[in-house]
Amino acid sequence: MKDEKSEVFRKEGGDPEQGSIGDVVEGVPGTRILIEHTDAEITLLPRPTSSPDDPLNWSWRRKYIAQAIVFIWSFMLGAATLSPAVTYASVMAELGASTSYLNIGAALALLMLGLGNLIFNPLALRFGRRPVYLISALISAASQVVVATAQTKAKFIGGRVLLGLGAAPFEQLPALTVDDQFFIHQRGLGLSIYTLAITTGSFLGPIATGFVIDSIGWRWVYWFYAIFIFSVAALVFFALEETGFPRRIYHQTDPNEARSSDPPKTYLQKLQLITILPIPTSLYRTATTPILLLTSPIIWWCGIMYGFAVAWLSIMAYESTTIFTTYNFSSSALGLTNIAPLIGACLVVYLGGAGTDRFMVFKARRNAGIMEPETRLYSVLFAGPIMAAGLILYGVGAANEIHWAGPIIGMGMIGSALPIGAEVALGYVSECYPSLAGEATAAVIVIRNVIGCGMTFAISPWIEKSGLKYTFVTVGLLALAVFYSGILLIWMGKACRRLGARRYATLVLG
Repeated sequence: MKDEKSEVFRKEGGDPEQGSIGDVVEGVPGTRILIEHTDAEITLLPRPTSSPDDPLNWSWRRKYIAQAIVFIWSFMLGAATLSPAVTYASVMAELGASTSYLNIGAALALLMLGLGNLIFNPLALRFGRRPVYLISALISAASQVVVATAQTKAKFIGGRVLLGLGAAPFEQLPALTVDDQFFIHQRGLGLSIYTLAITTGSFLGPIATGFVIDSIGWRWVYWFYAIFIFSVAALVFFALEETGFPRRIYHQTDPNEARSSDPPKTYLQKLQLITILPIPTSLYRTATTPILLLTSPIIWWCGIMYGFAVAWLSIMAYESTTIFTTYNFSSSALGLTNIAPLIGACLVVYLGGAGTDRFMVFKARRNAGIMEPETRLYSVLFAGPIMAAGLILYGVGAANEIHWAGPIIGMGMIGSALPIGAEVALGYVSECYPSLAGEATAAVIVIRNVIGCGMTFAISPWIEKSGLKYTFVTVGLLALAVFYSGILLIWMGKACRRLGARRYATLVLG
């Protein structure tokens, strides 16, 4: 039985590096045997090798050192990406820019955050994760120097766009690193750690920014980020191990030829910057596969859902100066409002990530041991009403000039739904396309940031035309509709994967 399933999946485009051969069911990508018997131990997917340097075999200490460094890297880039919203008032006063002009820069930065992954993702898949983490940090740090020294609003925007390019991998690469290090039933935990990093960075960064502006000026915000991110680049170079591993080569060897005797890497070997990883297709095909995956409704749903989740966060951040002008908040007080979404995110980060791991195992035991990726989708049904209510409370509350606590509670509700959107989108698409996880997540991020770019462009004229109240009622209802559209994939997701199985196999095999 096992051999028959292995042959079926091999014909459908199985990839031993992803641990899927022998575990797929009915030739449907993503549908795999997680538990051999309902009372048995969980099957380890992907299949680990015998190498001590296989990230799946690393000790928890070794895994979490790498996770901690990625956490710090993601935290700093998340902070640098969202903190400029708090500097708007000072930048407008000194450089003569308007809110609409600065929002154009924010939108272009969001666009680069998505498109940049079309460049960085194939490089990470071919040459390893370490060089991409390092290059990203160096470009991002340089962008902060550009902004800190800007004497014109055009140069300020140019630095923001450069940050968008440099920070692009933080939107997708950590999810690929999670796939490298964790088995399928543990990936929600890894995604929770990653999501917590970008969430805390996105909200704690603006808090600190407000105090820096009030004490020593807005330029020092960017000087500090330049210093911190250059320091993170040094940490990546000297301490982050490569998590990309040529699992395909090990699985293709005779299993009787044990390779557990391979000596573990020395510290100097771990500092090797480039690791050539085998990929079944050319670098050009790897780079263009995210575009080819745009025929999949699963990719589109994940991108749209995640895109709208982040769009509302960006709108909340970049309109905060306008919203809280009513309450005469200082820069430091404006920064402190980000405590609310941070608390909201921390309260629910388990639900969309590690919580879905346990739910996945529970559902697999009730489904004859078979795992379906759609198990991860249920948590968006919880997040949708919270996001919608938060947006309405935030915008309508400010329009009606209710007590400032109202919009801040709304911010907390918006922030609580964001990590669920991120964890579900990245986790679900990786499990639907296990042999194309990097390319699939890159496609999702492109869609996500195109939506974020469009919404950031549109929000200021939308508010000017419709007013704060009606704009946020509309976006709240739109958020609810987008999140609850997940019901369609809970119902039809497997059918979509079955219909796309042959194309998926073609893309895997090149």
